[in-house]
This record gives sequence, structure tokens and C-alpha cells, in this order.
Amino acid sequence: MSTLIFSLCILAAIGYLGRTLYRRFTVMTKVVDVPRFDEIPERIKAVMVYVLGQKKFVVGEQPKKDKAAGWMHFFIFWGFTILGVQVIHMFVRGFVPGFTLPLLSVDMLGGPYLLLKDIIQLVVLVSISYAFYRWLVSHPERLYGYAPSEDRLRGQSHGEAVLILCFIATIMISGYLYDGGHLYASDGAVSAEIAAERKWQPLSNLVGAAIYGMGGASAAKAASDAGWWIHNLVILVFVNLLPISKHFHIITSVPNVFFKKLEPVGSLSKQDLENSLNFGTSYINQFTWKQVLDMYSCTECGRCSSHCPATISGKELAPRQLMLNLRDYLYENEDKVMQTPELAADAQEPVTVGENIVGENLIHDEVLWACTSCRACEEACPVLIEYVDKIVDMRRHLVQEEARFPAELTRTFKAMETQGNPWGVDAASRGDWADGLDIPTMADNPDAEYLYYVGCASSFDDRNKRTAQSLVKVMKSAGVDFAILGSEETCNGETARRIGNEYLFQSMAEMTVEVLNGYSVKKVITNCPHCFNTLRNDYPQFNGNYEVIHATELVDHLIKEGKIEFNVNGQKSITYHDSCYLGRYNDVLEAPRNILQSIPGVSLKEMERSGRFGMCCGAGGGRMWMEEDNDKRVNMIRVEQALETDPDAVAVACPFCMTMIDDGLKGKGKEENELPALDVMEIVADAMK
Repeated sequence: MSTLIFSLCILAAIGYLGRTLYRRFTVMTKVVDVPRFDEIPERIKAVMVYVLGQKKFVVGEQPKKDKAAGWMHFFIFWGFTILGVQVIHMFVRGFVPGFTLPLLSVDMLGGPYLLLKDIIQLVVLVSISYAFYRWLVSHPERLYGYAPSEDRLRGQSHGEAVLILCFIATIMISGYLYDGGHLYASDGAVSAEIAAERKWQPLSNLVGAAIYGMGGASAAKAASDAGWWIHNLVILVFVNLLPISKHFHIITSVPNVFFKKLEPVGSLSKQDLENSLNFGTSYINQFTWKQVLDMYSCTECGRCSSHCPATISGKELAPRQLMLNLRDYLYENEDKVMQTPELAADAQEPVTVGENIVGENLIHDEVLWACTSCRACEEACPVLIEYVDKIVDMRRHLVQEEARFPAELTRTFKAMETQGNPWGVDAASRGDWADGLDIPTMADNPDAEYLYYVGCASSFDDRNKRTAQSLVKVMKSAGVDFAILGSEETCNGETARRIGNEYLFQSMAEMTVEVLNGYSVKKVITNCPHCFNTLRNDYPQFNGNYEVIHATELVDHLIKEGKIEFNVNGQKSITYHDSCYLGRYNDVLEAPRNILQSIPGVSLKEMERSGRFGMCCGAGGGRMWMEEDNDKRVNMIRVEQALETDPDAVAVACPFCMTMIDDGLKGKGKEENELPALDVMEIVADAMK
């Protein structure tokens, strides 16, 4: 009879779970397709590193306050993984009493496994206790949400988390009851197998002995039977709770990591502007199936929001809440998405589901415009959710379909269209910064080894012109063969693409590629990480294939080759601010630090948030050209973090960062002669012999 009841429970659980998963999968087949089945070995490697290795939780430069929680998750994950064999045993024993996998018999590998299982159950219980402490006592902000944008998390997520923790604790405790009772379920002589199992399971043995001491063998058998039923029924309920809770990530995290973006993280999708029926994402079925999988996979851990400069500075954007709003709306419209008809070959209008989600209905404009595209959220996410592409896709809708964007961007777009730069300065003056420096142009020296792509900031902004002049001094001193485009250079369009004006970006990209390919350019040097990222990662979409080198990489190489030597100019402590588009986007983290540490007298002081977990200056994603409330300025927060190191100077390697850090220092009352912001190239040029 018990076997029949157990069989019915399994069938009911599998049937309900299968129905739920079928609906979730069907939704993914009804949205936009995207190719993610290439480079299988690389995808398997990602699963090994980020799922099995739990890299985002236990490795890296994340703030110390996150590390304890990271190890907690590591032990819970591996506890469940190790105990998977035990789960198989307990379910099969409902039909085949005493079943044990042959390899795990006590006279083979079973003994060591039993010991490991016995210990890991305790480790999981300790980890669960810490989790209970966080939810019920310490209340860390990133779990409960960042008011006002994440208020909904304070109730729903709290109750769900506590329930899941109770389930996990019950599974561990019932495991001890089952094993401990089994060890003492018979009176009389103890078999050799049971004796061995007692030896290999010291904790279960203690539990069993205690139960036996209170009620004898009958009590031990009853406890074992109760442990078996509780364990298996909780497992069946637990797996069905997963798809309707934030713990769906237990099922979806492996495929979400497997289907991660393998293209450079700095590249955005290229829109087909001639054949598309829509020019941005504004309906729930216009997301790709991978973006839907992202929505399914959000763990609600809050790491993304705790690292987001927009959230930290009090803006409306909180990446976690953005993802949950999209996910909840998708669930609400699941039936409609599943019934989405196939798009006819001659369709003149896109097929849409539900309401336009961009605007007052769901995702407010202010949420999208607050993003600096810094990728701090993506770097922090343990299941590799991609946020920036979704935000840019929705920005494309606002700009290209609704013509609805911050008023100041009208001036920026017009300047880029008419003068080829967002400053709006006369294009003919682009090369004026180089007057008197005797720099050849590509027209004069088409065979130069390197093209120095100066960029708009260093061409038109007075403060950043000094950086370009310093880099030229360094390259000339080291004998680098380079040339510039001069008046032939134009903006590469990076700002337009990140803001969402894909049409303007593509026109500027095609124009720039035509010029560069006309000179058969092979190697490009740039000191602007935004130019660096665009030329390196976006331009291959337009047949612009170049070896793009950031100035810090070049100078680091020149120093190692002995082509640059330094004077000793006294002692100076410097803190270095990482540019998001140089560090997080393109892994150029060590070159600037190598340079600073190679200069005699310079001591490098790291901010708490540095490297991959450095905080944005606030200028990325087009924010350079948007107004910001004085009480929500990201650059002021970053400058405060820099001042905590008590430096003599703040070093940067990006013209946008230079502007933001310099303004922030002045806002804190620090004049340039007291505490300057200096580009790494300026520091090198000043220290050279």
C-alpha cells in the first residue's frame, strides 16, 4: 500500500512539474530567436567554472561583506550536489528495499561517501543557520531591497526565502533521522554491514543511538520510516515550488550559464535597419529566448543592485527590480505569449503581446536613462544575467520608435550629425590640439605602423587635450611609428549606440570604417576606453577588423622593453580609478597599475572598490551628456571613495572619467594644485627622463 501511495505522489509531482516546465519552455519558443549553440566546449567550460566552481560567489574582488554569504551558498550548492546520490537511493528504496548503487556498497566507495554525506549535511545545516540569521536578524539591505525601487521585495521575497530554508533544513534533518534510525532498527546481533555503516556515519550513528536509547529498535525503525517519508515528500513539493519561485534558478542556472554571451561583452547586437518590423524592444514577446531565460534565472540575491551606481546614488533604476518586473509581467501574460501566432512572411506589422511595457505601464523611462552601462550588475551576477543589452534594446525603442528621450540629448544627436562629435565643436578644428607637435597624418604617412585614433574628448575638450599631448610625447620618446587622421577623423558613434540611436551609430561606424579601411589600417591606438571598446568589439560587425590597443597596454609594453625610463621625482601616493569600458569590458586591469608601480617614488593605493568591482564614474551609457540631480551624482560618490585612500592624486585612463573625477574633486573643494585628477599618460610623460 505504501508503495502505491508513494508512486501516486511521484506521478502527481512529475505531472505538475512537467506541465509547468512545458509552459515555461513553450514561452521561450514563441519569442525572438538568437543563436547560442556555438562553441560547445567553451560553454561547457563556463558551466564548470560558474556553476560547479561557483566562481562568482567565492573568487574575485567582491567586497568583503559578500564573501561570507558567497561561501554559504557554495556549501549549500555542493551539499545538494553531493546528497544527490542519497536522494536517488531513498527514492529507489521505495520500490527496491535496501537498494544501493554497486559502486557505493560499503566495501567499495560507499564508506567514504557515507562519511562525506554525514558531514556535508551538518555543513549545510550550519550554512542554513547563517542564512536564517541574515533573513531574520541582520537584514542586509541587498536582500530586502533598496527603497523605493525595490519595496515589493520586503514581504514576498522574505517569506519565500524563509520557507525554502525550512525545506532545506527539513531535508537535512530527515536525512539524519532516516540514516540514524536505519542503523538501530533491529534488535540482536549487528551485521558486519551495519557495523561498518555506523563507523562511517558518526553523526547519524549518534542520532540513531539517541533514538534507540529512548524507545528501542521499534522507535528507531519508526524514526527511519518517518525520515524517509518526510525527506521524499519535501523533495517532491520542493521541486514543484522551484518554477513558481525565485528558486527557479536551481533549474535554469545551468542552461543560463551554458548559453552565456560568448561574443565580446562590449559588443551590442546589430539591428537590421532595412528589414526589421520594429526598431527596439517594447513588448514582452520582443525579447530573445535567452533574455527570457535570464528572467527565469534571477535569484533575487541583490548583488546586481548593490553594485549598481544608479541604485547607490538613489536613482529609480535597480537592476534586480527591472528583471523582476519583466519576469512578473511575462508570467502574467504567459498564456498570451504561448498563443502567439507565427509571423507571416509578408507581414507589415510586428506581432505584439500585451501592453507596451516601456513607459508608464511597467518600465519607466527614468529607469532606462539612469543606466551608465557599466556592467557592474553583470559582473556581480552569479548566474551571468545580461542586463545592458535589454536596457539598450528598450532605449532603442524610446529613441527610434517614440523619439522620447531627455531633452539635452537632442543637442547631442544634432551635434554628432552635423559636426561629427557630441561636443558640437566645428569639425574642422578636430586636429588643432596637435598644432606644433609635428605629428604626421595618415595622409602624410599611410604606412605608419599605428593609427592613433584620438577620439572626440581629446580632440575638443581642453582638459583632455593635455592627455593626448602627453601620449604623443611618450610615443615619440619611445620611437613608436604612428600617425593620426587629423580632420579626417570623426566620432565612432559609441555614445549614439549606447543611448539607443542605432541608426546614427551605424551611419557613423560605416563612415569611420570606410576611412580606416581606405588607409588599410591594421593597428589602432586609443586612450579613450569608449573608443577602444567600440573599435575593438563593435566595428567587426561593419568589416572593421583591427588590432586595437589601449594606450596603457602600449606604454606598459614599452616600459618592459626598456624604451621608457623615469626620473625620481619624490614620493607621491596615487589611487587609480578603473574605467568600466577598460577594465570590466575589456580586461585591461593590470597595465595601468604596472605603469604606476614602475615609476620611482609612486605608491599605489587601491580603493575598496577597484578592479572588476570598481565603481563607475557616472559618465557611461550616454550619461556624460545628460543632466543629473546634485544629490544623485555618481561621480561624487566615487570621489568620496577615492578620498578615503588619502592620495596625492587620482589617476584615470579615460577622458570621460577625467571629466567626472575632476568635477567631483572640485565639488569636494579640492583644487587641481592640491589634489589633481591625472591621466596615466600625463603621469608617465611628467616622470620620463
